[in-house]
Amino acid sequence: MLPEIASLLELQRRDSALVETKRRLAELPKRRQALAVALERARTALQGIQRELDAARLERRRLEKEVEGFQAEAARLERQLFDVKTNDEFTAMRHQIANAQSKRSDGETAILETMEREDSLATGVKRVGADVAEAERALREGGLALDAEGEALDAEAADRARHRDEGRVPLAAPLLAKYDRLFAGREGLAVVAIENNACGACHRALTAHDLQLARQGETMLSCEACGRILAPLTRE
Repeated sequence: MLPEIASLLELQRRDSALVETKRRLAELPKRRQALAVALERARTALQGIQRELDAARLERRRLEKEVEGFQAEAARLERQLFDVKTNDEFTAMRHQIANAQSKRSDGETAILETMEREDSLATGVKRVGADVAEAERALREGGLALDAEGEALDAEAADRARHRDEGRVPLAAPLLAKYDRLFAGREGLAVVAIENNACGACHRALTAHDLQLARQGETMLSCEACGRILAPLTRE
């Protein structure tokens, strides 16, 4: 294998490692944002269920006032029974009393239903409140962990960048320029092995002549289709 090919393969390995570190660094803000989004969703859910609970409490108080009114009306009508003069008036008054008592009974049933809903919503508030507390903890502790991870990755990226730069030193400028262009434009694969007598990346078959040169390992070959530099075959 030509020394230049060996150097390019090593450089590609170092470049790939640096790219991976930078990718992990770039993911940190997204991971932090995901924690913040989770907290915001939990808070929104808590606000929503709290509004439902407040509305249920208001509805119960409204129903209680209505029931008090129906109860007072029934009591007033019962007192007036002693003042009626005819059977028709008495019958009409008893009908009004029964109607007021029926409305009171319906109101009391509605109050019980509302109280059950309040209990359910209050339980939900506690549960979602716990979710908010957990999301706050996750954001707080996760943020600290991400800060530490970011510092470690920054140091790792700097170290790998130095290591990568050292690997560029033995290579000539024209070859480096070609490598850089291929690495950037070919998804980090500037140099590939020959596999099954074809380019290991795009799978374009090599000519018999190129295969012979590849076996000799003394000529730098490039794929005619994708332009990648081809690592030579091991001599048989």
